[in-house]
Amino acid sequence: MADWVSGKVTKVEYWTDALFSLYVRAPVHPFTAGQFTKLGLEIDGERVQRAYSYVNAPGNPDLEFYLVTVPGRQAEPASGGAEAGR
Repeated sequence: MADWVSGKVTKVEYWTDALFSLYVRAPVHPFTAGQFTKLGLEIDGERVQRAYSYVNAPGNPDLEFYLVTVPGRQAEPASGGAEAGR
């Protein structure tokens, strides 16, 4: 299993009330188009994680992910108060 790496949210761009792009800078290994990764967030001492596909082209240092908020679902790893600089 791969180790977790820390990243920093550099931008959040809302497309609708429920759909947004999350941009992250993190030291990840090279990936290919269509590949996915897991994003995680510590909530009450427990890591909540979800799988997301990379939206950006391989080699672009700004990792982009599309996220959709789902009412009634436990906080999404990246959406819980997502803002640039976190």
